[in-house]
Amino acid sequence: MFKKKGKVKSNQYFDSFPVLSHYSVECGEMILEFMKNFDPKKSEELKTSVHEIEHQADAVKHSITAKLLTEFMTPIDREDIFELLKLIDDVTDAIEEISLKIYIYNYQELPPNTIPFMESTLECMRSVERCLKEFPHYLNKEVFEPFVNEVVKYEEEGDRFYIDNIHALYQKEKDNIDRHKAETMYSMLEDVSDRCREVCRFVQNIALKNI
Repeated sequence: MFKKKGKVKSNQYFDSFPVLSHYSVECGEMILEFMKNFDPKKSEELKTSVHEIEHQADAVKHSITAKLLTEFMTPIDREDIFELLKLIDDVTDAIEEISLKIYIYNYQELPPNTIPFMESTLECMRSVERCLKEFPHYLNKEVFEPFVNEVVKYEEEGDRFYIDNIHALYQKEKDNIDRHKAETMYSMLEDVSDRCREVCRFVQNIALKNI
């Protein structure tokens, strides 16, 4: 259980959460850089590079899980650690999906406003990483809650990006294939932000259980 007063001491599990989250940030940074210098001929290279980062994240997750299975005592409920690891991994999987679909769908150009949408999505992932770094100190609301609120802000911004761009898409785009590819891109970006929100929602639930 968490300490009721003062700061929670660092331990392997608390330390591992932001480390695991950073892999999603690395993927996002790589994808954003690709988008800013868009070259369809390099989409396979992007897919491969992002998958390598995702594979590293999986290796870290599996290592933590293996230790968790043999641990006698854990700082929070074992099943909560399992679930949080899964939710963080879901963010990395969701951002990897973007690089995969760019290659599979053979995008020759990016849909309108993809880059600002991606920039907002990346900031959402960075906010999750910062939130997880402060997770052990959740009793200090002045420190912890602003990071949670930051994730919520970017997730809501992602919702607005999605709604506005889908609305514009169905007004202007007549080609069914291009419309499908654009809608897929916007949906994937929104999904990443939604998964970021799920991480923070679950972190808040853990905190409430351990007050």
